[in-house]
Amino acid sequence: MSAIYSGPQCPSCNAPLDAATLRAGVMECPHCRKQFEATPFQPRERQHQAVPIVTETPDGIAAACANHARNAAVTSCTRCGLFICALCDMNVGEGSYCPSCFDRMRDQSTVDGGGTRYRDYATMSISAATVGLLCSILPVGPFAVYWGLKGVRQRRAEGSGIAGPVIAMILGSLETLGLLAGVTLLIIGMVTGGTS
Repeated sequence: MSAIYSGPQCPSCNAPLDAATLRAGVMECPHCRKQFEATPFQPRERQHQAVPIVTETPDGIAAACANHARNAAVTSCTRCGLFICALCDMNVGEGSYCPSCFDRMRDQSTVDGGGTRYRDYATMSISAATVGLLCSILPVGPFAVYWGLKGVRQRRAEGSGIAGPVIAMILGSLETLGLLAGVTLLIIGMVTGGTS
């Protein structure tokens, strides 16, 4: 059984500490005089909604929570479909989950913190243009142009500057033209060299 949290304590002697005097950084316990690193925070208080007690049968209008028979269900679990009340609702932004499905997902590491993946196309285009400059044999110019176009759109949507991806597109275009010119000269050299 877990103990109820009663406030900040010294990690060495477990003596209670005054929350008002805690500050971020290295502190000294006033009781045992040992130093510890503190990181105070103010957790958001969880807002619980009062839900009426279920007075209907399962065949009636109100559905009961699968874990709390006297609470009315406010939603169902996205994963298993169980009816859950506001106390059981584990909403992580991707849907509502019952506590057991949430624990399973957390153990399997399928609960994603952000839920989104961000690709910085501007940086990708600058990287491709730089690689093309350093190693002219690699045909990365078209990638720099493509990612540069996507980077300009992305930066405009974010309200950021577009100079980096524009320069990368120019360099990528020059690299592509240089690559095409090199291939053309190689082909011409092979054609004229083979007939003389």
